[in-house]
Amino acid sequence: MGINLHEWWEEKYEESIMGHRYLSPWFWLLLWVSLIFFMQGCTQTKVYELAKPDQNTATLTFPDFIEINKLDNDSVEGLFAQLIYEGQKEIIFPAGTHTVELRYYGMWDIDDDDHEKVISRYVVLQFDSKPGVAYKVRVDAPKDREAAHELAAHFNPSIIETQTGKCVSRLVDD
Repeated sequence: MGINLHEWWEEKYEESIMGHRYLSPWFWLLLWVSLIFFMQGCTQTKVYELAKPDQNTATLTFPDFIEINKLDNDSVEGLFAQLIYEGQKEIIFPAGTHTVELRYYGMWDIDDDDHEKVISRYVVLQFDSKPGVAYKVRVDAPKDREAAHELAAHFNPSIIETQTGKCVSRLVDD
């Protein structure tokens, strides 16, 4: 009554294969769910709190192709520059008079292997914000690379009150 080595090997081999079949779907499911959560996070508004949200704060929303360099002469470039994020961004700040320095910044594919950065000059806007009111940067997104060059050459954004659409910003001369 000895152990049949061939039967023992086939039994262990079959267990091993079944174990991998059982583990593999779980691995792919976990990977898929993680990817879904990552993609969902990239499509929502990213919020930066310069003040705790309360009745004395306002918000400024801007698209991903707008780069804010300074808010009230305080550099925020480090806050935004390191982010790999697509979609709307929002800053929560104390209500009052503010200046914001911003520019257009876009990356456009030239072909499969090359891309081009299209960047406008910085523009400084001043606006008066009211507590509890939402504002957004108004600028039309370019549809192609040529339109991006046109936008960069003639960059003229404004800040509007989101609910009314009323322009609340004024250009500050450099």
